[in-house]
Amino acid sequence: MSPGTACEKTDCISAAYAEKLLDTILARRNSLPRTYGFEYEFLPDRILNHDDMSRLYDFLLSVGYRLDNGIHSKWNRRIVFEPGGQIEYLSPPLKASDNRGFNETLDWVRSMNSIIEIETGIRYIGTDYIPGRYAAPLLLTSERYSLMHDRFMKVDSRGPDMMKGTAAIHLHAAITSKEDLEVLYPLFCKMASSAEHGMSGTRREIWNRTDSCRCCLPDLNIENGALSILEDIVKFAFEAIELKSGKRFRSIEGRNFTEFLDHLTTIFTDIRVNVKFATLELRTPDSRPLEEFPSIWKKFVEECESL
Repeated sequence: MSPGTACEKTDCISAAYAEKLLDTILARRNSLPRTYGFEYEFLPDRILNHDDMSRLYDFLLSVGYRLDNGIHSKWNRRIVFEPGGQIEYLSPPLKASDNRGFNETLDWVRSMNSIIEIETGIRYIGTDYIPGRYAAPLLLTSERYSLMHDRFMKVDSRGPDMMKGTAAIHLHAAITSKEDLEVLYPLFCKMASSAEHGMSGTRREIWNRTDSCRCCLPDLNIENGALSILEDIVKFAFEAIELKSGKRFRSIEGRNFTEFLDHLTTIFTDIRVNVKFATLELRTPDSRPLEEFPSIWKKFVEECESL
């Protein structure tokens, strides 16, 4: 097969996957009015070990949280952990006008951080990066994280710092239609480089040297509609190394769309489509002290609502 023919075949597959991706997102799309959400990470103020994690898990169980697929849940409250012991609070879907729900969620986050410090001695702080954790223990040892960590130890130079020493706030907007994707993606691109919602220089330097095939922001044609945006996302993911095989996804024999969706969750671009929940995620904002977040949230929601 000539190189030209191979490229044409890959383009056809990426176009077909983009159509499937759009169909999947629209099948799971949310209802109006649009809702918003966030994932708020905090870094432990010291390097944690596996005993620390056991104490955290035991504490959450003791106050009524139940663990399922890595998520600690209690009613509509959800908590997950990251490989360096970062704690991540997941908000419920919030309407733009739901100030009460937003404030109650922040009160929950504030209260949990305080109680965790009292009960376990682990203090969580809102900051973008704490140095010195490159060689810290990998505290989540599932196949996914182990493979990722192994790769990050071999490529570029800052992946382990990203996994164990950084913290972010991810902002979500629900996708309710194809048109949402077309107007929100360009807005998120603008936000990703803004003073309010972009990364700090320190965290950006780490991100740029984590794994160039799966991080940062790929070049996308955002002028030609949702399908064009998704096709460029698919092409970027096709070029990224698949963690189990160590090969570029496009070169894996017998690959299928279900495997592609799993691979897509290992792509850490500044903006990401969450297929499972049909949301668009802005992943650039740095973690920060909780009292600084309301203005960041208000600006985010206002800009999305103004479209």
